[in-house]
Amino acid sequence: MSYTGKLFAAVVLLVILSAEGNSQGITLHGRLRDSITHFPVERGSITSFMSRQTVRSDLKGYFSILLQPNDHLQILAEGYKYDTLQFNYLFIDTVTIYLSPTGNILPGVTVRTQYSKYQLDSINRRNEFEKNRGQVYKAVESRRSEGFGLTINLDRFFKKKHRNQASGERMFNTLEQMAYINYRFSPHIVAYYTGLKGEPLRDFMHRYSPTYSWLRQHPTNEDVLYYINEKIKEYRAKQPKQ
Repeated sequence: MSYTGKLFAAVVLLVILSAEGNSQGITLHGRLRDSITHFPVERGSITSFMSRQTVRSDLKGYFSILLQPNDHLQILAEGYKYDTLQFNYLFIDTVTIYLSPTGNILPGVTVRTQYSKYQLDSINRRNEFEKNRGQVYKAVESRRSEGFGLTINLDRFFKKKHRNQASGERMFNTLEQMAYINYRFSPHIVAYYTGLKGEPLRDFMHRYSPTYSWLRQHPTNEDVLYYINEKIKEYRAKQPKQ
């Protein structure tokens, strides 16, 4: 064995012996990323198989967890396939774990197929919104029956709730439009057709995200594909020459 090989083996042995001598285990620092876009995956659940301790990834995908020798990680995140990772004491730096999205991330064959999930999610969001709004009205009506002396104040409160609900309706509609844009012009679709990942992908989407009205006027998958093809040419033409 060469001197370099012996030195490497000695370092590995030292790390293993040091870790095994620590009954408290060792802290692993990691980061969850989308395997296609390389965007951070937040609120992912990372669980130690031995201790059953669970931690969550932060807004940038980072997490830290205490592990033991021969431990395994179980990783769950909404919208991604379940994954596992065997812990290795050679993981000295931050470990990046790439998660694969579940379901069909690309446009379907037909418009009806593509929009079915969006429509279902939209219906659920609307039902939840109406349910919460209904609870507000119920609370107001029950208090109005308590006595004449409360009528004036409750009328004022009721009118304020009307204003708040109108504002809530506008906010709900805005969020629905954002959800529609994200469904038609999602990071996964753009990454697939452009080859962009990470910050370049984020920059492209920030610059060229189509408007809600444009998408409604161009309802087919081909419309979005042609749009992406046109804009990626423009984007690359503006990049500094290497």
